[in-house]
Amino acid sequence: MDFECAFVPELTNLVSRPALTIRTRTRVSDIAALFNKGYTLIAMLLNERGKVLAGPPFALYYNMDMDDLEVEFGFPVDELLEGSGSITASATPSGKAVTTLYIGPYEEIEPAYDFLMKWCADNSLILNGVAYEVYLNDPSQTPPEMLKTQVHLLLKEG
Repeated sequence: MDFECAFVPELTNLVSRPALTIRTRTRVSDIAALFNKGYTLIAMLLNERGKVLAGPPFALYYNMDMDDLEVEFGFPVDELLEGSGSITASATPSGKAVTTLYIGPYEEIEPAYDFLMKWCADNSLILNGVAYEVYLNDPSQTPPEMLKTQVHLLLKEG
């Protein structure tokens, strides 16, 4: 597949929203189980408080070390809420980013990152090292080849 044709880059200005998240370190091979457990815990906390999700789940990746990945994941909420235990009050990122839509299995997302990094290099844009993924549909209801992920690479300001 020619990924240059499959992805469309877009410059965007992200607006921060309140969120409840879990921030931890993990191996990439353990991330699916971590996300399943963590997203469930956050949804249960919101339900206990009579609150609802304000958008799809997301994850922030602060490094790309597949054996020691620093990740923060959660859901946007309508108002700043207090966390509980490993769940903390946080926010989605803000600022300039380059983004593209990836459709396919999560474990095959790397070409979207490669495309965005090359596009940034070709356009003299400098990445700040944080990746932000928004998971637009439910993997328990959607075949892997139809999963939609919005991939944002945050840019250095200045």
